[in-house]
Amino acid sequence: MKIAHVADSHWGFGYPGPNPESRFEDITQTMDWVADQIIGEGCDLVLFAGDAFKDARVFIDRATAEIQAFVAWLRKLSAAGLEVIVISGTPSHDAISAYLLIAEMQIPGVEVFTEPATTNYGDIAICCLPGMNRSSFATNSRYTGLPPHEFHTKMTADITAECAYMREEVEGQSAILLSHLTYDLADTGFEDALLQNEPILTDEAAQMFNLVCLGHIHRPQRAGTNVFYSGAPERHNFGDEHTTPGFWIHEIPPAPKLIVASTFIPTPARQFKTIDWCDMDIAAWLDGQVDDFADIQDAIIRVRYSCSEELQKQFDRRSLEKALYDAGAFFVAEIRAEVERSERIRDAEVTEGLNPLTALGVWGTNQEIKEAEIVELQALTTELLEGSI
Repeated sequence: MKIAHVADSHWGFGYPGPNPESRFEDITQTMDWVADQIIGEGCDLVLFAGDAFKDARVFIDRATAEIQAFVAWLRKLSAAGLEVIVISGTPSHDAISAYLLIAEMQIPGVEVFTEPATTNYGDIAICCLPGMNRSSFATNSRYTGLPPHEFHTKMTADITAECAYMREEVEGQSAILLSHLTYDLADTGFEDALLQNEPILTDEAAQMFNLVCLGHIHRPQRAGTNVFYSGAPERHNFGDEHTTPGFWIHEIPPAPKLIVASTFIPTPARQFKTIDWCDMDIAAWLDGQVDDFADIQDAIIRVRYSCSEELQKQFDRRSLEKALYDAGAFFVAEIRAEVERSERIRDAEVTEGLNPLTALGVWGTNQEIKEAEIVELQALTTELLEGSI
């Protein structure tokens, strides 16, 4: 039996690109490629481990387009005779209402779960534990007034208890855990700061199952002995620049015990590329010595450069942007300077008395970061400070 393990498609609009729809089209094309591969490989079952969508709260026209894209993907697999089990992901990405709507469509062979539950495929139990975050527990009176450390410890203990309960329900069967959580032995990479204070799947809980198929972390990996993250099939931002997007196929031969052979399938995802320049590079550009850019065809590009104030005055960003597009860039997301000032001037507004959000705003302005990006950084900072991510 072959099981495809996919997650974190994050259909949505407004990603960096030539227009708000361009990256949505990228995701749709990549996911369509994934479906073709799954069908071509002769898979029997597809496990979708959450985060089909980018944002949970969106206008109805956008929600309709995103749901239609996910449903079309599910219908393609269904039409090929595959069984598909879907769980919802992180509440800030996946609106439960969207998943309930998809469930009501009753697509043949597709099961949708937004709460912990167990289903079966043949003689294998699939224990479904959908995504959650700190706010998922905060409304429970048992968590009221707990300090952050105790809150986190209790969340983790409750998840372990839920896993134990589901495993007891299917005692005697081989069991797969399908979930959307942070596993405590996972390589989280750059996402580490954003995953603080989240509910945790412990290795103790993972070892209750023969195989654990997870979504949430975009770095595909085998973690521990039996835990797999599929990663995201498409890159979404520069944090994914050095990640290989894809999905897993787990092959289970007929046997009394579930023995898994897993193969990772990379996808033809959009490339992100960062170009870092120093004084020497800027000087070379001004002298006309840089006229070729390697490996940027159809890629999303950002340029970060540091130089003296003198070179900065001579540098024309628009000419560099044009050269990047002429060389085949799909989109130039950013050309940002870190100018080395001859005299370091401390902004009079920046003092130790400022709160973190105000200080971040001042810093962003000094770094010539766009206002919309500063607002987004402040929103993320607020969530981190409140421990709600």
